[in-house]
Amino acid sequence: MPILLIKMAAHTSQAVVSPCISICQMHEPTGWCKGCYRTLDEIAAWALSSESGKQAIWQQLPERHTQMNFVEAKANMALMMVCRKSAA
Repeated sequence: MPILLIKMAAHTSQAVVSPCISICQMHEPTGWCKGCYRTLDEIAAWALSSESGKQAIWQQLPERHTQMNFVEAKANMALMMVCRKSAA
């Protein structure tokens, strides 16, 4: 089963899973990871964040995705499907 499908299934459970998809490169102009669109501070704090804090980060990801012009963002529609489901 592809990793994103596993993450989609896991994200619907009670625990909030990380949006990381193992494309870990920072986009300097925005300060966001090219794979998950989180900042370094958000990535570093993820494990200690509350469930509501994690949900708040997930809710920001679709907007960040729409602002990106790099190749990874255009190819990352599966993650955005998860984000949209999470923000609903």
